[in-house]
Formats: sequence, C-alpha cells, structure tokens
Amino acid sequence: MNINFGEKYFGKDIDQLAYPDLESFFAEEREESNKLELKAFSSTYGNINKNLEGVIRGICAFLNSDGGILVWGAPEGQKIEGRDEKVFMGDLSPLTERLGKDWLINKVSDSITPLPVNVRVGIVESEGKFVYVFEVQASQTKPHQYKNTYWVRLDGQTKPAPHYLIEALMKQIHYPNLEGYIKFDKIDHNGTNYFLDITIVIFNFSELQNDEDVSFRLMCPQGIFAGSMNSTNEGLV
Repeated sequence: MNINFGEKYFGKDIDQLAYPDLESFFAEEREESNKLELKAFSSTYGNINKNLEGVIRGICAFLNSDGGILVWGAPEGQKIEGRDEKVFMGDLSPLTERLGKDWLINKVSDSITPLPVNVRVGIVESEGKFVYVFEVQASQTKPHQYKNTYWVRLDGQTKPAPHYLIEALMKQIHYPNLEGYIKFDKIDHNGTNYFLDITIVIFNFSELQNDEDVSFRLMCPQGIFAGSMNSTNEGLV
C-alpha cells in the first residue's frame, strides 16, 4: 500500500502544495529523518544538473529504504551548538528555472537501476521561484543503484549501503498482493431449500508479479454446492 507522505508532513497531497505551505512548514525547526530529506539549491553546489545528483541519490536511498519525502529548495541546513543534526528553518532556497515533471522523472528513471517506479514530483511555484517536492514509495524491486552505488537512509542521512544490508535486500521474498471478494447475487427459496448465487472475484495488485493458477477453497457446512453431488465432479478447489 502506498503511503501519502505529503499528507503526513504537510497535511495535503504534494500536488496541492502551495508556496505558503512550505514557508509555514519551515517557520519551525526541521530535522531530517529516515523519511524526510531536505536539500537546498545553491549555485555553490554547481549547476542544476550537479545539484540534481544529490536529489537522485536521495531518491535512490528512499527506494531502498521505507520511502519518504525529499524537498529540493529547502532552507540551508544550519549546525547548532550542542546538536548533532543540522536544523532547517527560515527562507527557502528555490530554483529560478521551471523543470518539467516529465523531464525530472526521466532524469531519475535514466539514472537509477533497476528502473524505479512510484516516484512522484510536485512543483511549488511563486513569482518565478520553484521548489520541487519528491514523494518516493519503498520499492518492491530493491536494491537500486545510482552511479554504481547502493544508497539507503540510515540515521536520517543518505549513505552508501553496507554489505550486509545489500545482501539482505537481495534476499527479500515478495509475495503476490492478492485480494479476494465474494459478491452475493441473489437468494431463492423453493419452499424446501434455499439457493444462494454468489460471484467470486480475485484481484492481483502485484506490480511486477503475475501469478497464475490461483486457487481458492469454499466450505459450506450448512448446505451443498450445486452440482457437487454429481458423480463426475471430483471436488471443488
């Protein structure tokens, strides 16, 4: 199940965010966590593509971890005496160039292997200033690499994954995401017996797995299934 990290951190979906929402969010001190990464934009880090490398690295880490939110254009992180982690508060550091959603997603997709899914981006604009908010779901096809390195979120930071963690990610077993439903169509009574018609539906919500020959078992302790007394019927599975 996908998590709406926008709702969790900002109280609304990332597509509904407005510039004042982010200004209000950073009116208080914020620290990064395993599900929140904050990146300022600055020309001192290089051009847009150079800045974007850190963003893609963070997205890769979220894919290999538990997902999260990355804000590109957040305030500069500040070290405070007596605290280990940087604090992010105050003025945003927006980009002055609008980057299309498709362009950004393509840059992410072309840079991370295997191909990532469930990465969304929201563009927050105000008078020619742009902040980009990325929402990333934990991947079902982890581990992912960016520039030949596996990245993860550890202790609120993006770090190269240690060997034991990469090995654990590669050994993950994913079971198909199946959901079954029974629909009651109608019930009849002939004066002696009741007849119940039902429809059984099974949905496969697995993103990359296509299981076949799904079976189910029905039990009817207070009656019999139509045709179950037929000698040619070998049973119901």
